[in-house]
Amino acid sequence: MPTRRPDEDRIDPRYIVPGLSRGLALLQLFPRSKPAKTLAELAAGLGLSRSAAYRLVYTLEADGFISRDPETRRYRLTSRTLDLGFEYLHAQPITETAQPFLRALSDRTNAAAHVAILDDWHAVYLARAVPHAGLVINLQLGARLPAHTTSSGRIMLAHQEEERLRVIYDRLRKEVRGPNAVPPLPDFNSQIAADRKRGYVFHHSIADPGLVSLAFPIRDHDSRVVAAITVIVPEKLSDSLGGERALRPLVHEAADAISRRIGYRG
Repeated sequence: MPTRRPDEDRIDPRYIVPGLSRGLALLQLFPRSKPAKTLAELAAGLGLSRSAAYRLVYTLEADGFISRDPETRRYRLTSRTLDLGFEYLHAQPITETAQPFLRALSDRTNAAAHVAILDDWHAVYLARAVPHAGLVINLQLGARLPAHTTSSGRIMLAHQEEERLRVIYDRLRKEVRGPNAVPPLPDFNSQIAADRKRGYVFHHSIADPGLVSLAFPIRDHDSRVVAAITVIVPEKLSDSLGGERALRPLVHEAADAISRRIGYRG
């Protein structure tokens, strides 16, 4: 069976299993804001008849990925679905390597420290360390955010090859709407060039006003950017620490230490 290269944008429909695609789509219909849904809601979300949706629900329930409340007749995800996500997180080699450096960075800055990778058009957060007390950050392990809206995502985008970057841009235009929509291509390219030249990104959060973040890239033995490390902190606390000027060398030092641990030689 032919394999699909990660950078290949074309999909051969001959090798698609529609039932599997619909089952995976169904698992994505349980947002945090509404974790329980009826069969009718699931069918509507998939654009399928109730009978077709029921076959998917029955299979996923039999395999332990969703469960049905007999009183409300609503379905929920089970912990088995979460297991898939956590297996993915812990399978990433950088997760374990980065953890002590994240802990040290969080302790030095009293900020939340995260490591993220670029997965298609998302920044995906794999590991984190948070202050022992006094700071609440909503960004959870496994969170997936449009890359251009975060400091981690922006610094990773800044080191993508031009062809790959254009593919990601097209996906962002298609997938992201509203205040987080990707800017016009000339503005996007200008920001990418500025981020690449600067070498890091200091960013005022769009999703959580009042928070700022600063990110540096993490490089592997081939000098490729494979991840990013960031600190996220309330702007008032950042100012009290010395702001961008004070945070920059601390995050840079942690990024360099992780990079060297995974083989980067400069």
